[in-house]
Amino acid sequence: MQLTSTDGAAFELRVSGYEYPDLTTAGEPDANWLVVHGRVRTAAGESWAFDEPDLTTWDARELLDWLHAAAEGRLEPTDTPASDLMTHTLIFTEPNLAFSIAAVEGEHTVLRVHLSLEAEASRPGWTGGLSPRIYEYSIPLRVDRAQLLMAAEQWSSDIALFPAR
Repeated sequence: MQLTSTDGAAFELRVSGYEYPDLTTAGEPDANWLVVHGRVRTAAGESWAFDEPDLTTWDARELLDWLHAAAEGRLEPTDTPASDLMTHTLIFTEPNLAFSIAAVEGEHTVLRVHLSLEAEASRPGWTGGLSPRIYEYSIPLRVDRAQLLMAAEQWSSDIALFPAR
């Protein structure tokens, strides 16, 4: 899926494969880890990519549901997502990625892609020293509902190749 903001910022997320492709035991949690490829570009032009086992198959499904809810205007914006993580921020098993809504402006939604740990480690200027707290660093993306629906369709196609096992 790809989201491109009206200010030029962009975020792309694709599933590369299962982290353990040979582990196919039904119900085995490790069999459901997905390696994702992320590509980030800020409005200022900084860009980086990451390839990490950041989502499970169940997390990937939650992201699909969240994208649909965002496109349909069913999510409440929040000024400070860290203040109420469980209500206003989509978080996953691995805390490298998260998503929240900053504002809804008519047909446009400003969503935040929160990047932490390995998803942030390739960011230009990151020295491996102190980094922001979990979910503190985010990229705002102002997108319209049609783009959110298209991203949901892209994500649905992507994850269909990697069902829970």
